[in-house]
Amino acid sequence: MLNTLRESTGSWIVKIFLGLLVLSFAAWGIGDLFRLKPDAAVVTVADIKISGGEILNDFRRQVRRMQQSLGPTFDTQQARQLGMVDQVIQQAVTRALYDQEVAELELTISDADIVAWIQQSSAFKNSFGRFDKLRFEQVIAQNGFNEQTYIAASRRDLSRDQLFASITGGTQVPAPVVQAFYQFQEETRIFEVLNLPYDKITAVANPTETDLNAYHEAHKNQFMAPEFRSLLYLTLRPEHLLDEILASDQEVVAAYEARLNEFTTPASREVEQVVVAEETAALKIADRLKDGRDFYAVAKELADMDKQSVKLGRMLKADLPEEAAEAVFAMSKGQISEPIETGLGWHIFRVLDVIVGHTKPVTEVREQLIQEVKMEKAAETMFELANKVEDELAGGSTLKEIAEAFNLNHGVLSAVDSRGRGRDGHPVAALPKAPSFIREAFAIQIGDEGELKEASDGSYYLVQVNKITESAVKPMGEVRSEVRKAVLKERRAKAGSEQAGKIAAETRSGKKLVSRAKAGVSTVKTLEPLTRQKAGIHQKLGGELATKLFGLRDGEIAEGPAQDGISHSIVRLVKVINADHKKGKENLNRLTEFVRASMTDDI
Repeated sequence: MLNTLRESTGSWIVKIFLGLLVLSFAAWGIGDLFRLKPDAAVVTVADIKISGGEILNDFRRQVRRMQQSLGPTFDTQQARQLGMVDQVIQQAVTRALYDQEVAELELTISDADIVAWIQQSSAFKNSFGRFDKLRFEQVIAQNGFNEQTYIAASRRDLSRDQLFASITGGTQVPAPVVQAFYQFQEETRIFEVLNLPYDKITAVANPTETDLNAYHEAHKNQFMAPEFRSLLYLTLRPEHLLDEILASDQEVVAAYEARLNEFTTPASREVEQVVVAEETAALKIADRLKDGRDFYAVAKELADMDKQSVKLGRMLKADLPEEAAEAVFAMSKGQISEPIETGLGWHIFRVLDVIVGHTKPVTEVREQLIQEVKMEKAAETMFELANKVEDELAGGSTLKEIAEAFNLNHGVLSAVDSRGRGRDGHPVAALPKAPSFIREAFAIQIGDEGELKEASDGSYYLVQVNKITESAVKPMGEVRSEVRKAVLKERRAKAGSEQAGKIAAETRSGKKLVSRAKAGVSTVKTLEPLTRQKAGIHQKLGGELATKLFGLRDGEIAEGPAQDGISHSIVRLVKVINADHKKGKENLNRLTEFVRASMTDDI
């Protein structure tokens, strides 16, 4: 059956079947599953029927997971575009194939194993490291399960795991394979490199006017001016209205009382605990601690709790079990409690620090509250103003007339590109701060009246296009200096490449690389030992050059452009250092596990 399963999942017949199945969902839409009976089969694999409800629930779970990562705006349409329907169906078919094999082999998972597996899951444990039934119910509900469906799904998952373990459990990794991988990965080489910076190469002909014009014509894309727009705008921001707004004492006091929690630091305790199941064990721990024994040593010896496990961190009274809260908060810094029984067992608490609760008086936060009350009132005023601006726009008033009528911030930007820069290439200082302003300015055309937009920062703006200057090649008169630099750079790079080739040829003929260096122009350095990975990112070794280095034999030469793009390098292999399997035992073990995992996946 396993051979059949393996062959069938990779066969062209199954691939065509899956493709047609996916296309049908793409054509009709995942929404059609809503109109089916939940138990209506949409896919049959051997004796296993996969219902539309199962596919739909899996799809919904996948969408919820994506929303947790990408935000609530991620919807089913985006999920379909990303191929998630395809994934869900293929996963369901694959699970069914394995479930069929599990059934034929009569692999079973007992209720006791299911319970133990669930109770051991860290996802369902509370801050004390104990299984929490309420947390269990909340977590599975968030993922679209109830207790019955989650246990059934877990039973199937564990059965599949049991099947996989029987297939892959004995996977052995041949030592020569790992050693060959390790040698390839960890072999280090020492190189000496002569670097020729292009800007040190002066023996190149100065370009003539004809040369400059020809380069300018052939490389127009390098000298393009972006599209510029002349814009009219007005903005409404709360801070623009603050000078006209007052905050009364009553408003400040009301804001203080409404936000009292913000200015209050509740009492808390930095707490550690040892937890055991039996009172006799707790009393034994308490006696040891009274004798002056180390808290962590006793916790490890008698409760098998390490230093990290005993830490609860900073706790509010409400965070502690009700039976222990009063006692812990009555303790002083450094004090250790008597054994306390709760529903979770017997606890011995130690208080590391006492944080006294306090509330800042209104006088201390008065200035902050005044500004925030004024900002809130300004936001309300701004909303009213925005409505008036929209009414004026609808009545045919111009942007300038509206701005002057309501004393709003407004202006003209004579030339701005799509990155918010002017003709000088620098950011335009007067550009409104609204994050979406430039995007909106380049989305409309001359003659569009525009509309009042609310930005993500809560401000409002209105923008209109006065003039558009299309993107065009900058004339030679504007970019002559840039063109000349580009021509000289190209010529120096060519001369550097030719010079490097000559040096490489001379070195291959027996001359030492160091003798080819010229004072003030080039130097020879011995690089630190490099592995293949380090060579690929070394600043002196461009990607093309780095690929040649581990094919060299002792004393051989390679040359090519350096990683920095402004120099050329000639490299000679000085020494090969084989990987040391004894010193790299940890890496070797890690690589062995990696190869084993790869072989397991192949199986």
